[in-house]
Amino acid sequence: MAKVGKLTKLKSAIKRWPSFTKLSRSTSTAAIAAADSEPKEVLHAVYVGKSRRRYLVGSDVICHPLFQELVDRSCSDGEVVVSCEVVLFEHLLWMLENDGAQLGSMEELVDFYTC
Repeated sequence: MAKVGKLTKLKSAIKRWPSFTKLSRSTSTAAIAAADSEPKEVLHAVYVGKSRRRYLVGSDVICHPLFQELVDRSCSDGEVVVSCEVVLFEHLLWMLENDGAQLGSMEELVDFYTC
């Protein structure tokens, strides 16, 4: 029960954090620019949320078990689709890039991101 409260608080904090999306977008743009300079990195198109916003992510994100579980729970027609809010997806990318070791319970996180 306490875990649900923590996830609700985290979700509401993310929604109230307006500078987060601006920071994430610039980070994502920098990551894409860095990937362009390294031809070995293959980027994959991922479509997120109801708006089907397109993201280009690396193989390390695509192969992550949490990301795979999110894709498996999303309905897709041949494309890589993640059914979660865009802001939550950007938060997921930030978490995977910065401290993937402290993600927590896989089931809990998948439930959080797909709500």
